Amino acid sequence: MNPDLQLLISVWDSMKNYVQKKDKIEAAEHLVRVFDEECDMNGIEDEAHTFDGALKTAVVGHYGFGEDEDEDYDEEWD
Repeated sequence: MNPDLQLLISVWDSMKNYVQKKDKIEAAEHLVRVFDEECDMNGIEDEAHTFDGALKTAVVGHYGFGEDEDEDYDEEWD
């Protein structure tokens, strides 16, 4: 696993218990944005299935995994 991805998971795991449940996705989104700007996030799509719910939601929302697949399929048939 990419060491920067491991750091993202470690930081999230260490801080998530201090974030109120209603704010976890927003906090995870902010963390993902910072890591995207400052670190090498190569392979994040392959590892996203190992993340907890809030971090996975933030990663999928930030990178848009799976969003374009259905649109591309529809465009091919239009």
